[in-house]
Amino acid sequence: MRKFIDRQQEMAVLEKEYRREGSSFVVIYGRRRVGKTALINRFCEGKRSIYFLATEESEGENRNAFKELVSDSLQNRLLGSASLTQWEPIFQVIAEESKKSKIVLVIDEFQYLGKANAAFPSVLQKIWDQFLGKENVMLILCGSLIHMMTSQILNYGSPLYGRRTAQIKMGQIDFAYYHEFEETLTMDECVQH
Repeated sequence: MRKFIDRQQEMAVLEKEYRREGSSFVVIYGRRRVGKTALINRFCEGKRSIYFLATEESEGENRNAFKELVSDSLQNRLLGSASLTQWEPIFQVIAEESKKSKIVLVIDEFQYLGKANAAFPSVLQKIWDQFLGKENVMLILCGSLIHMMTSQILNYGSPLYGRRTAQIKMGQIDFAYYHEFEETLTMDECVQH
């Protein structure tokens, strides 16, 4: 297993939100290559989770990939065989399944969905308000284009404003932990690398 270093505070926030009764909505953002996905993957270990990585493809291609992922994850062949032009039926299946046990739903690189369809944050607002927010779902939206994540989710004018229950802005790992990546290096050698 790969070593997981630092990020205790971020992990504590995620665990607290997971233990929350009912739904929770977490936003994780920060520059590329600071460990956002590694944090999420470690957090999801041993939990009922669905991890979707959005791409720069069209909205329809992302929706179809998400539908297939959810269908496979929840073993819902009916969903898998459906031809969909809307997001809502997929999220309805997740909400219904969460009545059995909590589901962690991760949408990584969320900003690509908003880039493919500027109305997507509004669509997700409706989905959260009507389905996911009323059930046993922990929604994690993650992204690395900070400006887009801010405008699509965190800003007052965003349709998703006020729905998050927690947010994590991830920065570089603290230098004090660098030596743990390679235990054979001295602190001076860490500085040189």
